[in-house]
Amino acid sequence: MNYTKAKIFNITLKNLRVSVGIQSSNQTDKNTVVLNEFYEVAREQVLKDFDWNFANSYRELTLTGNIPQNPKFLYEYDYPNDCVFAREIIPYVDSDLVEFEIASNATGQKVINSNQTPAVLRYTKLVENETFYSTEFVMALCWYLAFLAAPAITGNRAIQSDCMSVYTNILAKSKVMNASEGFIKDTSTCSWLDAR
Repeated sequence: MNYTKAKIFNITLKNLRVSVGIQSSNQTDKNTVVLNEFYEVAREQVLKDFDWNFANSYRELTLTGNIPQNPKFLYEYDYPNDCVFAREIIPYVDSDLVEFEIASNATGQKVINSNQTPAVLRYTKLVENETFYSTEFVMALCWYLAFLAAPAITGNRAIQSDCMSVYTNILAKSKVMNASEGFIKDTSTCSWLDAR
């Protein structure tokens, strides 16, 4: 199913028990204005809260040429502009997980520090086009957006609390469904298995 911002707003309003929907996300009525104010914040938070398949992305990181301020790390990389949440640096074959940190360098630029080079980052990408959203993500987004907008639209804290509760439940269900798509064989072995 293809989603639009207006459709997401209408589902959100239904979650808030508001019976009157909208025709366009560019309307100037109170409800649409409030939802627009919270939309980007809600979208980014829901993207961060889980490792959504549709937003999964990989990028070989670019060295900044600077030495990291944290002496624990050897390399400083640019933080991708479209990165909402850095998930992992892909380890070399049969390697342990790669340590990394998100930091600010001396000029205030957001960077990634690591001891691996080259480094490929797996991250959650900022996806702004609603047509790419999965159904599970849209449901989670609508409930989280309802949570943020509830005080301004309904003035009812009980509805706001209900929205957060449903969001948490939808997120848990989405994690199960999202995890069941795809398969990657685990090539690592345990030391106790090697001993057998």
